[in-house]
Amino acid sequence: MQRIVAGIVTYNPDFPVLQELVSTVAAEVAAVVVVANSPMSTRQRALLRQAAGDTPVHVDDPGDNIGLGGAYERIMARADSGEEAFRKVGRVVLFDQDSSPPAGMVKALVARMDTLVRMGERPALVGPTPVAATPMHKPPTIFGHSSGRSVADTRAVWFAISSGSLIDVAAFRHIGAFRSDFFIDAVDIEWCFRAWSAGYSCWTANDLLMPHRLGGGQVSVPLLGWELPMQTPLRLGTYARNQAALLRVGHVPRQWKVRVCLYLAAQTVAYWLADHGRTARPRSLVKGFVAGLAGRLGPPQESGRARPDAAGTILPPRSA
Repeated sequence: MQRIVAGIVTYNPDFPVLQELVSTVAAEVAAVVVVANSPMSTRQRALLRQAAGDTPVHVDDPGDNIGLGGAYERIMARADSGEEAFRKVGRVVLFDQDSSPPAGMVKALVARMDTLVRMGERPALVGPTPVAATPMHKPPTIFGHSSGRSVADTRAVWFAISSGSLIDVAAFRHIGAFRSDFFIDAVDIEWCFRAWSAGYSCWTANDLLMPHRLGGGQVSVPLLGWELPMQTPLRLGTYARNQAALLRVGHVPRQWKVRVCLYLAAQTVAYWLADHGRTARPRSLVKGFVAGLAGRLGPPQESGRARPDAAGTILPPRSA
């Protein structure tokens, strides 16, 4: 029988939220792997192990902030390592620290993937439907696949957000690793496009809802009536950079490339309006787009490891 492993990526987490996440998923998996992209104290590690009960928790400290792509790769490598705690692992469910899955969600995703396989599909990934964790957060957008396929209240999608997604290990071996040079944004988008091009499929369960926190809330755009995620200029620059980098990739559909160009242009104007003419965020979007077209990827500026002060409090990373 295949075993399931949960992988969680953290960076300066809201620790009670992280504890709740570990407690919820540990009841449904054989082991939990936490990649700590910021320092985690001995006491915090003990609290996570306590939250997991009898399920083993493995805290992986890479020694630096390696981003989501690198962290996911470490999780998948651990699950496929053949170590005693990871024997017969067939699937891995990934989480960011910002998600709050309901109890039973992991088992439901496993059952849904099994159903898809029985129906002749080749699912590489099945995820829940992300919804806003609070009224101030904007839920991620879901893009249905052009095939329009639907099986057992689960629809084919071009991509699903990585957090909450159940990944088939055998499919992952064939499709390949997540893009660590993307660092954080569009890691899941690129991988799912690659999965489709390799003959696999990606799915979202319509009836499995998972609260997720995207950005730091929402910002209203005057005149347009839009609501955009509240993001820092640095994060917006990375987002634009990686979306522009997708324009250089052969397995990304042409319609997505057209959409990216139009939407980034609209977002640049929208953030300019939302910020009342201030240019920090619009400029970051433009600079990021140019960097992505030029293939200048990797960790963005100020993405380095957070550091503890003398009292053990976690401080933001120093500017590069």
